[in-house]
Amino acid sequence: MEEYDRINRELQQLQSQIVEKQWIEKRLHEISAELIHQKEQTAHLKLQLDKEQNDVKNLESLSLAGLFYSLLGNKDRQLEKERQEALMMQLKYDEAQQSLVLKEADLQKLTKRMQHIGEAEKTLDATLEIKLSLLLSAPNAVAQKLKKLHEQGRTLQKEKQEIGEALDAANAYLQLLDTLIRQLRSAKNWGTWDVLGGGMLSSYVKQQRLNEVRNTVNSLRHYESNFRRELSEVRQSIALNVEVSSFEGMLDMFFDNLITDWIVQQRINRSLASALKAYDEVVHIVSALKVKYQQMNERIETGEAAFRKEIMDVK
Repeated sequence: MEEYDRINRELQQLQSQIVEKQWIEKRLHEISAELIHQKEQTAHLKLQLDKEQNDVKNLESLSLAGLFYSLLGNKDRQLEKERQEALMMQLKYDEAQQSLVLKEADLQKLTKRMQHIGEAEKTLDATLEIKLSLLLSAPNAVAQKLKKLHEQGRTLQKEKQEIGEALDAANAYLQLLDTLIRQLRSAKNWGTWDVLGGGMLSSYVKQQRLNEVRNTVNSLRHYESNFRRELSEVRQSIALNVEVSSFEGMLDMFFDNLITDWIVQQRINRSLASALKAYDEVVHIVSALKVKYQQMNERIETGEAAFRKEIMDVK
């Protein structure tokens, strides 16, 4: 009982340190934006100050401007005016500089406070773990409820990890699809080149490009297999009403004998259409996975908050 009381007092103290976190995060964001604006304004004032100071120097020296006002007989009056303007600009610049220094100091203070809060959060988590282990060791209804919540949290984390792995596989697959689409679009000009008299050079370059496409397709099949496997694991726990087309046999024509360039052109066009369709489908899947990932994050955060509250509330 005394151990529970000690832990609960420590938890209350830690929570009181963390309670201002949301306000500090908001203020840090505001000050960061203000600093960007202040730096831009200060730099602009510095340019104006330099200009005003140069105007004064030009009048004080034997410059063309100084000579001009001397001939007009009002050089002293103009010089006084320029000095006043330079002084006013100096004051504005100094004020902006001081404001900038103060804002940077505020940012530094808030950053340190956030660091302390981060340390308090780590200590709070460690203390909660200690209390949780004590609670779970007790054979009562509270322990059973906490165990159930803990298992639910682990299940959600596992599903989130599966979605993340599926997203990684999808993005890798999309990159190769994009490469293939660019290669096929480039290949659309091969037939025209031969008809216009490309000759042996055309055939050599075409063969090199075909080899590039073959390599891409081979890699694509590997990444497609990974993507399908990760997606199937996600579908076990999450409903995704989308499908991905198979590339099986899509580009088999590149491994056949090239009969005529016109036939190759037709097959390239069909392959490009298939690749574009697959790309759109995978983009749609990625979009759905991102929504699910965000929803899973929200469920996990809500569950963790409820779990922590259950632990905190036990006296």
